[in-house]
Amino acid sequence: MPRPPKTEDWHLEAVQLMARTGCSLREAVTELQVEIGNEEAALILRRASFLRLLWEARHRYFAELAKDPNFSQDSVIGKLIVLAQKLEESGAYDKAGEVLFKISKIKGWVGPESQVSVFGELSQRDLDAIRKKLEKDSK
Repeated sequence: MPRPPKTEDWHLEAVQLMARTGCSLREAVTELQVEIGNEEAALILRRASFLRLLWEARHRYFAELAKDPNFSQDSVIGKLIVLAQKLEESGAYDKAGEVLFKISKIKGWVGPESQVSVFGELSQRDLDAIRKKLEKDSK
């Protein structure tokens, strides 16, 4: 029979902090000024009830981000630009270039959707008629 979940008040605050900032349990308890030892922290992190709380907190946070009215294509592109700059600063030039290329695709600057046909909606019959007319005019 599994142990009953052992949840303390600071656990809820810790998982919220961990979900929002991506910090570790050790960093969260330091921020919350809770005194626990390394062994106790390791036990808490292995506890299924704590992991479930953390999973739920992360998903609530992600859902909150997705529903934010300020979340738009422009904000995503801005975040990608910041990440590309960080990659470039760390020396990962090829990965930074890939991110910038993906931004170009999102903006419609690159790819098949940005190619414009100079012939528009002309059929092969239309093109043949134009060719014949040009040949006749040049003679």
